[in-house]
Amino acid sequence: MKKLSQWIFSACGLMFCLSASAQQVANAKDASIGIILDLQGQAKLVDSAQGRKLQLLSYLKQNDQVQLEEGSKLSISLYANRAVYRFLGPALIVADKDQIKLIKGAAPEVKQVKEKLVAGAESGQLLTGAIRMRQLPPKIAVLTPENGALLLQAPKDLNWAAVEKANYELRIVDEEENLIIETQVNGNSWTLPSQLKWVPGKAYKWSVSFISERDGGRYTSSGEFRLADEAVTAELAKMKPADDAVIEEWVLYAAHLQAKSMFQEARETWKRIGKVRPDLERSRDAN
Repeated sequence: MKKLSQWIFSACGLMFCLSASAQQVANAKDASIGIILDLQGQAKLVDSAQGRKLQLLSYLKQNDQVQLEEGSKLSISLYANRAVYRFLGPALIVADKDQIKLIKGAAPEVKQVKEKLVAGAESGQLLTGAIRMRQLPPKIAVLTPENGALLLQAPKDLNWAAVEKANYELRIVDEEENLIIETQVNGNSWTLPSQLKWVPGKAYKWSVSFISERDGGRYTSSGEFRLADEAVTAELAKMKPADDAVIEEWVLYAAHLQAKSMFQEARETWKRIGKVRPDLERSRDAN
């Protein structure tokens, strides 16, 4: 049981929460002129008081001076011209609204990316990352679909973690509190029956609870997910990169999915990225 408690703590620790407030998002939108879409090795802001290291999906501001270490690689997308600049270190560069000024090093390779993807980053929809939640593990916690998730398709399974083995009560209702299904489950996951009817654009709430044999208390955890409507599905189809698109487009696409709370699709996209660039997937997990 101790191992199970540790597993739940780890599971909760790996759940990401967006760390910026709405005001911080607005500030990022107003101040940023570009975004980091690829980084292999080390890069830092020279003028920063602490020499802040850059990371994947960091925003760049006007006149930010970036130092790229020897052998390191860096891709920057500028909003103004919808271009990606690929640098190989050593290099010293300055971010300008309309161009990247090269002070030292080799000239960059320039690639174009989908306008819709860059426009989304420019609008401030993307945040530079997330922080791991550090808290005492709950008695029970829903895992997937994540709370607040937007799904392209109805979920096939529901998953949760608990500190005790028990007979769990599982319930799903729609946004009008109409009961979809109620059942008993002996385990930490449940496969949804194929005959359940789902409505695109609607939200659904699911909860799982149990009565503790240790103290007699009832413990409950709940989550909510929404099925994407036709408009969201069509928008995403236009935004999705082509199979042969540059890796920077796929990174932007994954970030957009995460920002839209489309966690399952984001995971699948990062797995695709990881097959080509395992270092990028590791970098994302470490942020």
